[in-house]
Amino acid sequence: MRFETPAPGITFDIPDEWWRFADMAGFMPASEFYPPNESPFETLALAKVQPPVRFDGVPLFKKYKLVPVLFAFQSPECALPLMQVIGLSEPGRYRYAVHNGFHRFYASAAAGFSHLPAKVFESSALAAI
Repeated sequence: MRFETPAPGITFDIPDEWWRFADMAGFMPASEFYPPNESPFETLALAKVQPPVRFDGVPLFKKYKLVPVLFAFQSPECALPLMQVIGLSEPGRYRYAVHNGFHRFYASAAAGFSHLPAKVFESSALAAI
């Protein structure tokens, strides 16, 4: 299936069989973002987060990482880790870059969430992570 990020013109594909296996056909988000496993957090609009990329020749998704996220979205016990993002020093189109949460970013966009629960770091603070 083909999906689009909130940034117009940026599309990505999730294999149809993965989407069907995760029973996502009729999924409707119950809120703006998936339930996180910790607090406090910031709620960020997906449109403000730069879609992460892979190096050429590297598959966009790993099935063993993406499908469990899709399953978690549907679970009443869903409590996924917060996205970890970096605040960009000179924001333009985007205010944040993904540091940890590649699959959660794209799964959220595909599932119809408009926001992400995140922990925001300054680039200088990443050395401590």
